[in-house]
Amino acid sequence: MTWWITATQYATEALALVLIVRLLLLRDKREAVYAVFAVFLAFQLVTSFEYFFFARWFSNLDYRQVWLASTVVGWFFSLALVYSLAKAVLAGLPGVLRFSRILLNVWFPSSIVLALLTVKSEYWVTGAALNADATFRLLIVGHVVDRAISTAALLVLVAILTFILWFPVKMPRNLAVLSIGLVVYFGSKTGLTLFLTYSAPGVISRSMSELLSASVSMIGVFCFLYWIVFIDPRGQTSEVQLGHSWRSADQLKLIQQLESLNLALLRNSQRLEL
Repeated sequence: MTWWITATQYATEALALVLIVRLLLLRDKREAVYAVFAVFLAFQLVTSFEYFFFARWFSNLDYRQVWLASTVVGWFFSLALVYSLAKAVLAGLPGVLRFSRILLNVWFPSSIVLALLTVKSEYWVTGAALNADATFRLLIVGHVVDRAISTAALLVLVAILTFILWFPVKMPRNLAVLSIGLVVYFGSKTGLTLFLTYSAPGVISRSMSELLSASVSMIGVFCFLYWIVFIDPRGQTSEVQLGHSWRSADQLKLIQQLESLNLALLRNSQRLEL
């Protein structure tokens, strides 16, 4: 099974490079989300090679500290991707966009605080509370916060996808493709992390854990292929409408409700600014 895991990892990294080039060649300055996604992927590539780099050239350095530093930086890239996607999807609804930003500014810090409240129990489960190694204790905190941010980001992505599937909103085809792929990509990775974390000790064998990791890598390969095939320059101008096939009368009613909601939120935000 080892060769299969290695092959999927190499395939993921190669396809990520191709996707980064494709995103940067879109040349559409209106949508910053593609550039942010390209930077996010580039950072993921760097972190996948950093262990071998530090093991070869900086063997005296504690790699756990490097992992902590890169993980913290990765949080900011993940949050930037979520914010930029929300901005792109809600570009035509400035009132809803402002409200969503306020909601995200509350949601992510709250998720981190709630995660930190669970650190104590995880300390005892892992034995970190009795461990004198400060770096090991920081690793536990890092893993807990990382899971919290990944889960919070996934829920926001699901909410964005639900929004575009429910309301008859038109958007560039590339944006729809990116949104669907991100939910699958983040969902598989976050789901695996949560499953392995909260499974009872001894239930998941090492071979099963490797199989699950390889499966997530395969999902990543399919997501990258999906983006490479369907994200192209024509998709920037070609608009699509996903989701529910509403009747004309119901669709018009939903659009009016959405516009009324957007106008009300925009007025409220303007009053608060005054």
